[in-house]
Amino acid sequence: MSRKSVRGFTLIELLVVISIIALLIGLLLPALSRAREAARTTACLSNMGQIARANTMYQDDGDDFMPVRHPYSGGWSNFNHGGRYPLQGSSVQWACVYPFDRPLNKYAHPELPLGGRPINGSQGQGQFDPGLNQATFQDPKKFNFPIFECPADKALSSNYQEGGGVNFQGPRSCYQAIGTTYMFNCYWFLQLTGHPRRGVTWDWNRGTRMFKRARLVYPSQFVGFFDDPFDATFWARRAPRFTHHGKPDTNSVSFLDGHAAQVKTEYENDGQSTLPMYNTSVYFLVYPEYLD
Repeated sequence: MSRKSVRGFTLIELLVVISIIALLIGLLLPALSRAREAARTTACLSNMGQIARANTMYQDDGDDFMPVRHPYSGGWSNFNHGGRYPLQGSSVQWACVYPFDRPLNKYAHPELPLGGRPINGSQGQGQFDPGLNQATFQDPKKFNFPIFECPADKALSSNYQEGGGVNFQGPRSCYQAIGTTYMFNCYWFLQLTGHPRRGVTWDWNRGTRMFKRARLVYPSQFVGFFDDPFDATFWARRAPRFTHHGKPDTNSVSFLDGHAAQVKTEYENDGQSTLPMYNTSVYFLVYPEYLD
C-alpha cells in the first residue's frame, strides 16, 4: 500500500514569509501612527471648538465677561474655566477650584453632575453635595469632563504647572494636574518681561471693556483658548518646541468666533534674540491697539 507524502514548509520558505510580514508591518506602522495622531488632533480640535462655543454661551449670559476664575486662595487663573479637580498630589492643587466652580462646565457638559451647589461666599465658591468630599473629586474615575482633556495630553507632556509634568507623586498630564489641557488666553492684559515690547502696559479693566469689540471686529483671529504649552504665550518660561501633538511650534487653539485650528508659532528678531510674536496674520494674542 502506497503512502502519500505530505510536503511541509522548508526553513527558507518560512523565513521568506516572515520577512514579507515584517516588511508589511514596517510599511503599515508609520501609516497607522499617523492615522492615530490625526485622530487625536481631530478630537482635540473638536474639544476646543466645543469649549469656544461654551465660552460664547457663557459670555452671552454674562454681559461678555470672560471665564477667568479666581482660585480659592485669591488671584486669578487661566485654567479654572472648566474641567475636573486635580488628582491627589498635584503641586498646584491650592490654585484649583472644584468642578462646580468652573464656569464653563455647565455649558460644555450640561449632562454631567458637577458635585456641588453654589452659595454666596467670599470667593463665590460652592459647597459639596451630601456624601461628597475632597477625595471624591480627586478620584480619577469620578467627575471627569472629557471635553477639557486632549487625547494627546499624556503624563510625560510638558506641563509647566507641575514643573515639566513631574512632581513627588510622579508624572502628571495637564488634565490630571490642573483639571484641563486647555488654557484660557489671558495674555491680552499681561505685561510680560523679557520681550522687546515689554514697555507696553496691558490693563485688565481696559481689556474687559475692549473684549466685546474684539469679538465683533476680529473674532476669527483672536485666540480664546490654547493647548498647553503654546510657545507664543510663554516667553519667560521658554516652552519646548514640541507640543502635545509632536509637531514643532504647532498648537491647537480656538478663536472667539468658535472655530478651532492648529497654528504655527511665528517669531520676530529684535537684534539680540528671537522670540514668539504677539500677533501674526493668522492669530492675535493681544489687542492690536495695544501694539500701536
